[in-house]
Amino acid sequence: MIYVALGANLPSSEGAPRETLRRAVSALAARGLTISARSRLFLTEPVPRSDQPWYANQVIAIESTLTPHQILSVLLDVELQFGRERSERNAARTLDLDLIGYGSDIIDTPDLVVPHPRMHERAFVLAPLADIAPSWRHPVNGETVSLMLARSDRAHVRALRTVPLLMGIVNVTPDSFSDGGRYDNAETAIAHARQLMEEGADILDIGGESTRPGASPVDIETEWQRVGPVIEALAEEAKRRYRLISIDTRHAEIMARALAAGATMINDVTALDDPASRRAVADHDAPVVLMHMQGDPQSMQINPVYADVVKDVCAELSFKCERAIKDGIAASRLWLDPGIGFGKTMEHNLALLDATPQLRALGFPVLIGASRKIFIRGVDRHGPASERVAGSVSAALSAAQRGADAVRVHDVAQTRQALAVWSAVEGQAMS
Repeated sequence: MIYVALGANLPSSEGAPRETLRRAVSALAARGLTISARSRLFLTEPVPRSDQPWYANQVIAIESTLTPHQILSVLLDVELQFGRERSERNAARTLDLDLIGYGSDIIDTPDLVVPHPRMHERAFVLAPLADIAPSWRHPVNGETVSLMLARSDRAHVRALRTVPLLMGIVNVTPDSFSDGGRYDNAETAIAHARQLMEEGADILDIGGESTRPGASPVDIETEWQRVGPVIEALAEEAKRRYRLISIDTRHAEIMARALAAGATMINDVTALDDPASRRAVADHDAPVVLMHMQGDPQSMQINPVYADVVKDVCAELSFKCERAIKDGIAASRLWLDPGIGFGKTMEHNLALLDATPQLRALGFPVLIGASRKIFIRGVDRHGPASERVAGSVSAALSAAQRGADAVRVHDVAQTRQALAVWSAVEGQAMS
C-alpha cells in the first residue's frame, strides 16, 4: 500500500487548512490515484514549536501503478495548484504533501526519501497513519506504526471530530421564506454562489421554485430561466474547485436539463415521487437527496399529524429508497433528508433532529436542513428569518453531534467556523 501525508496551516486558494486537505484529496483522485482509505483530521502543533498557526494533518492510502517518482510529481503538481510556495524549511504552508510509504520499499535519492527519515518520531504523521494502518511496519526499523506512535511525543496532537459537508443555499427566487428576492437574477445568484464557495461551501444548492409553506407552484420555463444560467455559469468552476452543484427541484424536466448543464447532485423535496423524475436521474451517477414531506407546500403545515414522527418518517424514506433502487438508481447515490419544516410541528422537528442517528441507521448519508426554519422562533422568540442565524448554527452543531453527513445552510461562514471549533473541542487528545 502507498501512504501520503497531508498537512496545511495557512489558508489556500480553496479555503481554510481543513478544507484544503479535503479538496486536495479530491485533486489527487482526479489525477488517477485511487483513494482506498483516509484517516481522521488531526490538529497539531508545529514542529519545531513556534508561533505559527497549528496544522491540520491527515494520511491517506492510495492504490496506483505509478512509480514513487511519478507519484512525487503528482504531489508537487497538486501543491502548486493550491498555492504552495516553497521557502525556508519548517515555514508555514498552504499545503504539504509527502510520500511517506511505498509498500516495503526503501528509497534514498536526492529528491525523494521514503520512508521519511524522521517519520518514526513524528506523532503528527504517526497518529493519522495509525488510524488506517496501525500494523504497517517501517521498512527501515521494522517497527509497527502503533509501536512508534506509543513512543512518540503526542502532546498537542488532537484527533478532530468529523464535520458535516456544508450545502450552501442559492435561492434564485422572489419569494423564498428567508432570502427571497435577494438573489432572484442570474448575476446576483452567481455572485452569491461564488461567495459561498469562498466561505467553505462543499455543495451549492440552486433552486428556482420556493417550497416554503403556502408557496404557489412555478411553471417549468420560469424555473429553468431562473436556475439554468446560474448552473451553466458555475459548472466548470465548481468542477475545477471540487464542489458539487445541486439542483433543488421537484420536476423531472428541470432535473434532466440541470444534469445536462453541469449539475452534479439532485435535491428533491418529493423524494422522486414522479416516475418521470426517477427515469430522468437513473442513467446518471449524481447523488440524489430524497426528502420527506407530508402533503405539499400549499397544505403541509395546516395540521401535520403522525402516529410516531420518527418511525413514520424512517418508514416512508425507506420505502422511497427501495422504490428508487428498484427503478435503477444505485443505492450508493441516495441521501436522506427528514424534511425539517415540511409538514411538521415544532415538536416533530426537534424529534427528527434528535433522531439523526436512527435516520443514518437506515444505511444512507443524511442531510439536515434546519437553517432559519420557523421552528427556531418557536424555541426562542418571534422575529424575521434573518435573525435566526444563531439558532441555525446551533441546529447544525446538534446535527453534527448526532452524525449528520451534511447540513444545508444559508450562513456558510458562521456555520463553518462553529463546526471547526466544535470539532476541535470534541476531538480526542492523543497525549
